[in-house]
Amino acid sequence: MRSTSASCSPSLHASWRYGTGLVLALCLVAATGCGEDDVDPLPPSEFQPDTAALDVLPGVYPNAVDLTGAGSLDVAVLGDETLAAEELLAEEATLSAPEGKAKVRALAAGTARDVDGDGRLDAILSFSLPELKAAGVLTPRTAQVVFSARTRGGATVSARDSVHDVHHPVVRLPPPTGPHAVGTLEDAWTDEAREETLTPASGDKRELKVRFWYPARARPQAQPASYFLTWREGELVAGTQGLPPSFYSFFFAGAARGVPLADGEERFPVLLFSHGYGMATAMYSGVAEELASQGYVVVAISHPRGGGPLVFPDGRVVDELVQLSPLDPALNTRVQAQWAADARFVLDRLTALDSSDPAGRFTGRLDLGRIGAFGHSFGGSAAAELCRTDARVHAGLNQDGTFHGDLEVQVQVPFLVMNSEGAEGDSSRDRFFQHLGATGYDLDLQGAGHITFSDLVLALPLIRVDSPQATASEYALGTLDAQRSFTLVNTYVRAFFDKHVRARPTPLLDGPSAEHPEVELVVHLP
Repeated sequence: MRSTSASCSPSLHASWRYGTGLVLALCLVAATGCGEDDVDPLPPSEFQPDTAALDVLPGVYPNAVDLTGAGSLDVAVLGDETLAAEELLAEEATLSAPEGKAKVRALAAGTARDVDGDGRLDAILSFSLPELKAAGVLTPRTAQVVFSARTRGGATVSARDSVHDVHHPVVRLPPPTGPHAVGTLEDAWTDEAREETLTPASGDKRELKVRFWYPARARPQAQPASYFLTWREGELVAGTQGLPPSFYSFFFAGAARGVPLADGEERFPVLLFSHGYGMATAMYSGVAEELASQGYVVVAISHPRGGGPLVFPDGRVVDELVQLSPLDPALNTRVQAQWAADARFVLDRLTALDSSDPAGRFTGRLDLGRIGAFGHSFGGSAAAELCRTDARVHAGLNQDGTFHGDLEVQVQVPFLVMNSEGAEGDSSRDRFFQHLGATGYDLDLQGAGHITFSDLVLALPLIRVDSPQATASEYALGTLDAQRSFTLVNTYVRAFFDKHVRARPTPLLDGPSAEHPEVELVVHLP
């Protein structure tokens, strides 16, 4: 028997409504419903994007500083096509905390050099460590520093980078195991042919954000991107979960932002991903990086009003969540259909990118004859709906999600369902397999919680900074060792897509494995 209490979908409302705050918030995001206006601009000072990139030196990732020491903190302002190192006015340069007004001026400028290996010189500046501590720019709880300066031409330069006390807990994702370096980027797309049905205003079009992880050309000197590529988005998501704004600034992944695709002419298979209800795409960076390192292009869709707050490139914030409910299956089905339509639109855009990418990155490099879809919780059910409605998708995977919609309409492609311990009693999963028209895999991960399938499985030490008595079980992180959980999830996700998207022999999916005793796997043949 399975229990529906293991889903970030509406079935969680009843089971977690009176439970631990973070667990509830992770999947419900303290939603207020679809009110009169769900796109709210932040004050300009809150959402002004950075105009440059900053690298705290010596560039040992992640950046940690011993606050008991003296000396200096050195930073590099990375040169690009719009900023030359010699144009920066060192005497105007300051560092501050993201939330603070106190600014510390640079002590001196060093000799410009190429820090990130892109062939351009980068400006080097030194700041007094005692002054930074005295001004509150660096504290035991610091997660970022903000750089500001002007150029000789009068342009404002702003940038930020992560830096933390060496003693502060962090979440560092295990490095991916594949042969490729990993790149990442994000974009915002509007489906002009589709009305936004979750806002009261007529004429609104459906807007999405998408994040890519892809096999990249190795550039060892480049520091990995921030966990949330839009820093303000990470702060907003943390706020909806009752966490400190800086919480996700202590997460460290490995992908480099905007680096070129891997050299050669190989076309890479494509995997679409949908987050859990109330969650954010960044929270699944671990599995995305692993798949990209193995030669997949992972495209994660942020579904507005179904996930965490989103910050669009123009600064608009979409921060409300449609109120799904187990008592309103019609609404659940309608929202699921919208998510599947989002994915179909993304596939159309990927077809256009493969034909002609304005940035030149993906032109002729996407193998759109080999496509898979997966998701966590509500996103996993949406992946099944996509498999039902789009013949371009060849395999699907649901990570611990209750299925919604008409389950008697068959999915005709291979499908893997990964279950946490709390999934017992979820009859929708049994009914899904009864009507599946292809090979199915029913995988129980012993000791897993619902949030095990996200990067948050690794976050308990960080959660305990503010909640010292927190346990893995009360935060739905499961009782299985966090690193082991992370590895097992990635291993089976990769094995499934290797077998059914790449058509590679994968004995791991034939049945139980002595190497993975925590996994119970039942194979359903059509």
